[in-house]
Amino acid sequence: MPPAAVNPSVVLTDDEHFDACLAKSNDLLLLIDVHQDWSGPCETLTPTFSRLMMDTEKADSRLLFLSAEIPKFASKVQELASDDAKLGDMSEKGCLPLFLAVRFGKAVGMVEGANAPALVALVKEQIPNLTDEE
Repeated sequence: MPPAAVNPSVVLTDDEHFDACLAKSNDLLLLIDVHQDWSGPCETLTPTFSRLMMDTEKADSRLLFLSAEIPKFASKVQELASDDAKLGDMSEKGCLPLFLAVRFGKAVGMVEGANAPALVALVKEQIPNLTDEE
């Protein structure tokens, strides 16, 4: 029996932590799991996140999974969204997770719900290329 997948997401704790992680989006693709505090991060996609980390060359230097609760970070998440990806009132979102892909401080893609194929495609499309040093 294979070992259980471990969720590689970093749980955002406060605005300073959010901003520090956001600064990394110049070098990494951030995939933020935005969810209600009572619902928690999307455990259904833990195997997908783990697989992406294992299957992506130099994943640690190119990809970062984050977990953000809507009540704490609704305004920050809304700021990330581009003009054509209005999120509406974040506090009214139901229990479906929302995933934002972020590069250079802006959302470059979004997936609503636990849609593993769409998330994998989004990561593959937006992940930074390997550098010559890597």
